[in-house]
Amino acid sequence: MGYRHTVLRSIKGAVRSVVHGEIIMWPAVLAGLGAAALSYFIVTVHLNLSVEVALASMTTFLFGVLLAFTIARTRERLTMIRELMARGNSSLQSIHQMVGVFPEPARTRVRALVDTQLTSQIDYRLVDNHLSSPAHDALVEAVYAIVPATSQEEILYKEMVELCAQMSAERALIDTTTGQSLMPVEWIGMLLLLAMIVGLIAVMPGGTVWGALVAGVLTGTLVTLLIVLRQLDRLVWHEQASIWEPTTRLFRSMGLDPYVPRLVIDSGRYIPTGRVRVVDYPDPYPDRTRKVVTVAEFGAGPGEAPSGRPGLTRTATATAASAPKPTTATTATTVTTATSATHVPASEASTSNTPTG
Repeated sequence: MGYRHTVLRSIKGAVRSVVHGEIIMWPAVLAGLGAAALSYFIVTVHLNLSVEVALASMTTFLFGVLLAFTIARTRERLTMIRELMARGNSSLQSIHQMVGVFPEPARTRVRALVDTQLTSQIDYRLVDNHLSSPAHDALVEAVYAIVPATSQEEILYKEMVELCAQMSAERALIDTTTGQSLMPVEWIGMLLLLAMIVGLIAVMPGGTVWGALVAGVLTGTLVTLLIVLRQLDRLVWHEQASIWEPTTRLFRSMGLDPYVPRLVIDSGRYIPTGRVRVVDYPDPYPDRTRKVVTVAEFGAGPGEAPSGRPGLTRTATATAASAPKPTTATTATTVTTATSATHVPASEASTSNTPTG
């Protein structure tokens, strides 16, 4: 029973990865091989040559125009969203630095809420950025609640209030832009055109070897372009260079451990190094109330695991409360070392930046 469950889960994961465009090579290769085999073995199915050429020309033209227009539109959308996200992260870093001149407990509380907003944004997909709004609202309320006591604090307080207002406006733009994904009718239209092109490409060579090879290469190329479009539409295109690496640098610049979902690491979308908070989600998306955060040390070189994920030298596991309620985390965290186990609050473990012993 356990083996069957594991196999079904693996199959579901593979299908989900293909549908979401997380895998490019194998779907394109399999589609190309299928088209090549179909073209080689189908010899009797033929239309008039001029009719085949006319149909192929019209279908290819429509597919090319639609695909080019859609890719351009989704790239502009992705670029705009990432620019807004970069501005928001810059504002969070500025608030984290400015609040350093304020006394306790305001300084610690605001910095913890900055970390909570960043981790909450990571907990949800970029297309569901609005689900992290409670964490943002809690941060803004905490900044507004600060009472400056000196002239320097007064100046920095005004700057932080302005940054909060700017972040709120940028988040509204992000929420609006992320909702402009491709409609199902657009995907259906492109898939139908692709199927027609592949069918014509498979029929026209007439069972020749070179014709079958050309049909396979063309089909694989077209499928690759559609997968790229899927990644652009889901806002995950080039996510390692434009999302995970900048976010990792941002966390480290604030003296915090980077925060990365284990699914991202296991799928090879990002391979972290150094001390990292790895988060697991036991519940279906978007339920994040029982997320488990594990502080782990990742390294490279001789100790690296075959999958490219290094072994752990120290771990700290936390079962955190839902991110939209950052001020109510009361669950316990277990920090495990080679010789002892110590219990510390979840909020302390999640923002720990103490070097590994």
